[in-house]
Amino acid sequence: MTPAPRRAPQDLVVFDTETTGMPPGARLVEIGAVKVKGNHIVDRFEKLVWPECPIPEVVIRIHGIDDQAVSKAATADEVLAEFFSWIGPLPLLGHNVSFDARMVAGEAKRFQMALPDNPVLCTLRAARKVLKRKSNSLVNLVKDLGLPPSRHHRALDDAEHTLQLYWKMQELVGTECNWNCLGGGPALSSHLPEVPRLPASRAILQIAASEGKPLDLQYRTSTGNLIPLRVTPRWFWLGKYSTMMEALCHHDYYYKSYRLDRIVAAHSADDAFEAKARRFC
Repeated sequence: MTPAPRRAPQDLVVFDTETTGMPPGARLVEIGAVKVKGNHIVDRFEKLVWPECPIPEVVIRIHGIDDQAVSKAATADEVLAEFFSWIGPLPLLGHNVSFDARMVAGEAKRFQMALPDNPVLCTLRAARKVLKRKSNSLVNLVKDLGLPPSRHHRALDDAEHTLQLYWKMQELVGTECNWNCLGGGPALSSHLPEVPRLPASRAILQIAASEGKPLDLQYRTSTGNLIPLRVTPRWFWLGKYSTMMEALCHHDYYYKSYRLDRIVAAHSADDAFEAKARRFC
């Protein structure tokens, strides 16, 4: 006999994020969540996040969060530590939740934080299966289903929209909106970005990141110009066209991303550190 599908959870945390762009290189600027027990919201979580870099104008036009709004906010490591404590072991639910889970996981990796194993569930996946509307965007589903209106593209508001959508789907399709329909609940920790293994010729970058040491680079820009840079590397991830390095730019004093295939040379002013790095080449 086939076992009955696992029922959708009634106690959970519904969350959403606002960001500077796409994970894993983008940064959090806001996280919002509602904690649900049965049919009631019992608590809310809402925090702005200082992303350690300017927020691009193109995304400010979407969520309205600018540099001034986050200037006094805590960084992601502080906010996520509070968030992880607040959610406890409850399942996490979001709309297109893989984006939000990857954002949270990327920030955790950046700061070498332990990531919890809370199961992650998705209303977008469920809506595609059981509602089958022309558009499954959160904005359009809220409108089409007559859900309570409020602003969009702010984290707490969209978390509440997602919860209303979740409850509405349960009302409309009952047990069809089950655990498997919502994506099966992979662990939040399964969304960690793949961290590339750097070749021996790039060992100085890896060592500088692990020890927090500044480096002097010769870097080729997208226009082909070769420019000098002083940076302190922090971490690496796989980009679309190249392995990427996030580093503190000493000229502008905020974090930027650099393509490894454009780093022509990297040296340290610390002779002992330079010698140490050369042993790995």
